[in-house]
Amino acid sequence: MAGATGAADGMAAWARLAEPSAAPLLEALRGIDAAPAAGVIERLRKAFPADTVTAAIELSTARTRAHDKFGERADTLWCDRPGVEMASSPATAAWKAARFREAGAARIDDLCCGIGGDLMELARVADAVGVDMQPLRAWMAARNAACTVRCADAVAEPGDAPFAHADPARRAGGGRIHRAEDLLPSLESLRASMRGRAGGAIKLGPGMDLGWGEVDADDEVEFIGEHGRLVQQVLWSGALVRRPGARTATKACTGRTVSGTPDDAPAGDGRMLRTLLVPDPALERARLLGEFTEILGALDAAPGLGILTRDDASPIPAECAEWFEQFEVLEELPAREQSVAAWLAARGAGIVTVRTRGGACDPDAWQRALRGPGSEPWTVFVLRLGERRAAYAVRRVRSS
Repeated sequence: MAGATGAADGMAAWARLAEPSAAPLLEALRGIDAAPAAGVIERLRKAFPADTVTAAIELSTARTRAHDKFGERADTLWCDRPGVEMASSPATAAWKAARFREAGAARIDDLCCGIGGDLMELARVADAVGVDMQPLRAWMAARNAACTVRCADAVAEPGDAPFAHADPARRAGGGRIHRAEDLLPSLESLRASMRGRAGGAIKLGPGMDLGWGEVDADDEVEFIGEHGRLVQQVLWSGALVRRPGARTATKACTGRTVSGTPDDAPAGDGRMLRTLLVPDPALERARLLGEFTEILGALDAAPGLGILTRDDASPIPAECAEWFEQFEVLEELPAREQSVAAWLAARGAGIVTVRTRGGACDPDAWQRALRGPGSEPWTVFVLRLGERRAAYAVRRVRSS
């Protein structure tokens, strides 16, 4: 009973933050990104209950950190810091909600809804009900999405809507979960809650590898990126599937998408040619590089490297430019800091951006070592191609 009382007390503190009388407290803490000085906290506690001040500090800090993901919406978001970290961004949530709308979903259960990152968008396209077993998160989601949220176990009481979305916890004990069976709830239990529904979507970590038996033949696995970052993997089933059995890569910020059968690009002989092509992480994670090699006339520079190369420095076709950063290779150099620094210094280098893969170098250390007194910015790739390392001075090629 002591635990239940503590939870109730915490909820009461957060509920007080929603009252008009708490507006001065939240205004005093607006924009903070960490706990304020002890003197400030003491002053606030003279005017407001201590637990309300503690909750206000958490809310204000979380809102500040939420700006990168939610923009101005963060100023009125009800959230805590872990909830912000786990929530889908508006762009990704809207992209997923569009699938539900296209499938004709009229009712949706959002299981393990957290603070409501996805629920806010699902509620725009259908009658959506959130489910979360944490009372505070359920309270936050209800306020954020302005819809019904049940505080319940998503496995024991998953609801009966024809469509469902689920966002299991991907962290436990401070560490990231890498196996589907370790998700909370597990992938198997969530899939069981999806059976009998018209369609389902399960949000997964982008780096999680699904094993045999965890993906049905008619399912679709989608990898979603935003602004060059891989943010999410979604397992789609039933009427929400667009391409049965396919892997899909999506750029949520632009709505661009490509689907196909996973296929590694044909590998070269460990040499970088005139152009270096870095794929969007969603495309690479979906293993769809092979969809582009023929049209680009490109190869993987070395088996498993994931960076394509071709013997043509002209801008790549527009349909490919959305998915690749293109660089012209100006010089191949030994992968030694002193050698590269001397070459760059002779060309007036100033700030140098170093990019790498697979631990071929420490990019931060290299950037410090290569920075010169000049004004010319440069980009250098340090890569492992088979058994050898090489550095490449490059310049970006803009699409036509």
